[in-house]
Amino acid sequence: MRMINNLAVYESGDPDGEPILLIHGAAGGAWCWRDVTPLLPEFHCIAPDMPEHGGSLHNAPFTIDSTTDQMLRLIRTMSPGRKAHVVGLSVGAQIAIEMLARSPEWIASAIVSGAQGIELPGFRLGIYSEFAMSLVYALGIKPWKNNDAWIRWNMRSSAGIPETFFQEFKQNFKSLTRDSWSRPMAENYRFRIPGNVRFVDPPVLLIAGDKETADVLPTLKHLLPMIPGAKAALVGMNRNWSAPQQHNWPLNDPQLFASTVREWVTRREITAGLVPI
Repeated sequence: MRMINNLAVYESGDPDGEPILLIHGAAGGAWCWRDVTPLLPEFHCIAPDMPEHGGSLHNAPFTIDSTTDQMLRLIRTMSPGRKAHVVGLSVGAQIAIEMLARSPEWIASAIVSGAQGIELPGFRLGIYSEFAMSLVYALGIKPWKNNDAWIRWNMRSSAGIPETFFQEFKQNFKSLTRDSWSRPMAENYRFRIPGNVRFVDPPVLLIAGDKETADVLPTLKHLLPMIPGAKAALVGMNRNWSAPQQHNWPLNDPQLFASTVREWVTRREITAGLVPI
């Protein structure tokens, strides 16, 4: 790990290979790609901790707008004169969408997995506000930071993350503060698809789980006709995965995720194991 532009950044693979920027989701970290990046040795994998996450916890406050700027700056710093392939998961996928809309000239292709970009029922009542997320933190996170059983339950049921990531998840869970939890989560629910994605040039692959019916799958269906030439696929249909497991599928099947990245980056094809839409 090294600090670049005030971000904790983890690198792996071939420094001369095609750059791939991997952007994790809210309340996560670069550790989410732990089992994926070793399977992509021919690429230059760049995995930052987003602002107000992990080693970038001091880089606050987190907003999608400022994080988008920082991710674009990271590409220019680490791959000067070269475009990068951008892979975003969850809130990271929202940032990938913003990057595409704002500076497509820096992006060779993109994989947008698990993005949420529509208004959910109750949003205007404030149930997804930063204040509401602060209450979730006070009741569901802060009192349980030293309770391994609760952390395991939360990891399995809410996040759909396998037991093999327990130590990373526990460390991440214990490091969460009210602000580092509530701000990214509120930003996630506030995010709306920018209209200028209609003019995006880079090839885009959209991915959702078929059980993510409340927000992610409807967002995919809304985005697909908006982005010129975009392709879309469903993940987890042939497995007994919950919606959270489908959402965090890179951690549940890193081999499939790495294959998805390789096929899209090199051939612009959807890998076997996903179901094209």
